[in-house]
Amino acid sequence: MATIPDGPDPAHFGPDGASLESAGLGDGEADLRQAVQDVVASACRLTGAQHGVLLVAESEWNVLNVVSYGLTPEQREAIDGLTDLRHFLSRLLEANQAAGVGDDGDQPGDSALRPRITSLLAVPVHLREAPYGHLYLANKQGGQEFGMADEQLAVTLAKAAANSIENIRLLRQQYRRQQWLEGTSQMTRATLSEVDLPTATQWASERIREISGADYAAITLTDSADPTSLVFLAGSGLEFRPKRGDRIPRQGIVGMVVDSGRAIVTEDLTTDPRYDPTPERRRHLAVLGLAMFMPLNADEEVLGNLLVGWRRGSPQARLAAREVDLVQTFANQTALTLQRVRAQEDQRRRERWLEAASQMAQLLLGEVDRDEAMRLVIRQLREISGADIAGVMLVDENDADSMYAVVFEGIGGDEMPPDVRIPREGLLERVLADGKRIVSDDYTHLPGHQPPPIWAANISRVGLGMQVPLVADGQALGTVFAGWDRGSPHARTARAEAEQIQTFADLAALALQRVRTQGDREHLMLLEERDRIAHEMRDLVIQRLFGVGLRLRTAGDMSSEPAVQQRIHGAIKELDTTSRQIRSTIFGISDDEADPSD
Repeated sequence: MATIPDGPDPAHFGPDGASLESAGLGDGEADLRQAVQDVVASACRLTGAQHGVLLVAESEWNVLNVVSYGLTPEQREAIDGLTDLRHFLSRLLEANQAAGVGDDGDQPGDSALRPRITSLLAVPVHLREAPYGHLYLANKQGGQEFGMADEQLAVTLAKAAANSIENIRLLRQQYRRQQWLEGTSQMTRATLSEVDLPTATQWASERIREISGADYAAITLTDSADPTSLVFLAGSGLEFRPKRGDRIPRQGIVGMVVDSGRAIVTEDLTTDPRYDPTPERRRHLAVLGLAMFMPLNADEEVLGNLLVGWRRGSPQARLAAREVDLVQTFANQTALTLQRVRAQEDQRRRERWLEAASQMAQLLLGEVDRDEAMRLVIRQLREISGADIAGVMLVDENDADSMYAVVFEGIGGDEMPPDVRIPREGLLERVLADGKRIVSDDYTHLPGHQPPPIWAANISRVGLGMQVPLVADGQALGTVFAGWDRGSPHARTARAEAEQIQTFADLAALALQRVRTQGDREHLMLLEERDRIAHEMRDLVIQRLFGVGLRLRTAGDMSSEPAVQQRIHGAIKELDTTSRQIRSTIFGISDDEADPSD
């Protein structure tokens, strides 16, 4: 089976979520960053400033926030935490013009650099009226103040820096869009190959985290058999991940998204009044801020929901907030992939049911052993449907109050002995009486569910259960039981395959009927053989005995010795008795019905 191609290694991703080593982005961005460094260095040399700092404003396409010149590593690290300097920057950006630190009487607050600043020139970094940040030049050589010429020179260099920053952002934006397109393309290619549902969903949840820089992603799918819940299928990120197959209530935001087919984006997940998760899920996802609930739309059908979330304060959230359309495109392509995967799995299952039916048909063409046939039925039923428990119970023509289990697997413990007696009551009796199968998603709580005590504990774990009649020529021969544990990932598909399971049971009933027919035929052959032997004995043995008797009578009549006559008559009597016994044995004729003269 094919697998979905791998994406970029997450270990190579930079702090902003972009891979700097893919598609030439590393070299291109490194050159642009060096250009910004050169601008700051040139500004310091040309204006005589000892230190230079270019502080880049926050943006949707994050770039390096601080570029410096003439600072020690310790000073450079200190600048990263200057919240007051950022506040000062925002005020200068609002002024939209070059300014010095003393122009409005305001200075950067309590920071590590303040004691060493003797003169400061701050120049907005603009490009076509768009703010990109600010260029700071500090401590002009000789203790002088920065003049108008310095400001004009700094403004010119700031424009050059703005061009480089803009190019970095465009390059970053182009790369991220390329990543989204590649991810979507990989999902498209996956529809052309054969992948299983768990692999496809797990890959999708991991890939969207790699591209978007999200901290959590999860995929839940609808269940046609249970409109009140969604089934968790795959997740990535954080420590909290429900088990595959776990049920999630179809309510709150996720319910609204699945019902409407429209995305919902919330800036702070846990404070959104529409968010209504289980207490455990709320507790584990409390770290998320920005969250996107994306419907998995395919051919006007909503297959489920894709949740993508970022921690509060994540720098990736600002980027992702402007990429909602790209996230939805990825979700839609994921839905198409899942739709095709489901179709492929359904096709494979149909083929397996047909193959199993073919094996049963071949079994009917040969000599059939009842126990072997029923073990084959249960083995194939469990293998194809994923049933956790399955068994065959047959009626007893000589006992209307009980049945016997030929085979019953999945109940644990030692192997069940053959023909275990169980009461004929409850749901069993109901199925046998009306010939209709029982299918329930909560089988163990149905009225009439009365399992034998030896099985009760194991069967109690069953959620989806089916009791299917074995009927041949209008006669109920028994039932097939199949059960799936609560939360079984196979239950949804099996629920929709009740007809295939019924067809399989019908073939099993034919096999049982053939066993009976085969027994009747063997009995008829035995009777025919007995009749043949009887005729041979009648025509040969009895006739010879009769002939011997006649000759003995003649010999007795010829003898004048009383003793000889007495012995001859005794032998004749014993021959007559033997003949009657043979006749009685062969034909079932009593001594009274036997004709001594024959």
